[in-house]
Amino acid sequence: MIVHNVKIGKKTSEYLSIRENKKIYVGSAESDIRYRDMLVNGRHRWELYSKPSIDFFTFDRKGMELSQCKPIVEKKIRGVDGVMIIVSDQMSSDPLVLWEIDCSVANKIPLVGVDIGKNTYNLIPKGLERKITKFGWEWFSEFIDGL
Repeated sequence: MIVHNVKIGKKTSEYLSIRENKKIYVGSAESDIRYRDMLVNGRHRWELYSKPSIDFFTFDRKGMELSQCKPIVEKKIRGVDGVMIIVSDQMSSDPLVLWEIDCSVANKIPLVGVDIGKNTYNLIPKGLERKITKFGWEWFSEFIDGL
């Protein structure tokens, strides 16, 4: 039997109390897109625990240069309530995911790293230090409820 320790918190912002859905941007290294998609496609599980529901946003950059991606991603990040970044060994060699972290920090958007257990070298970018959670809805709830 799996027991989930989920506490639904109060909305802390008048803006959120007016709007029905929380908006979350999910970023990942290109090699970790399957984990990002598992998180995003599992949103129906979160809706069992919480109202309002969640709108997830991602960015697929196939064939685009970093300079083309940055303005699109920044616009998405500025329009969300929080950012979740998939954490793995691959992220340290992916300039866009590192930039997504920096962009979130610069725009003061709440940020959490989602550990998928593939970070064997413990390479955590500076913007994610002490902001890591496990991959699972019971741990996501702490971040999302805090928005």
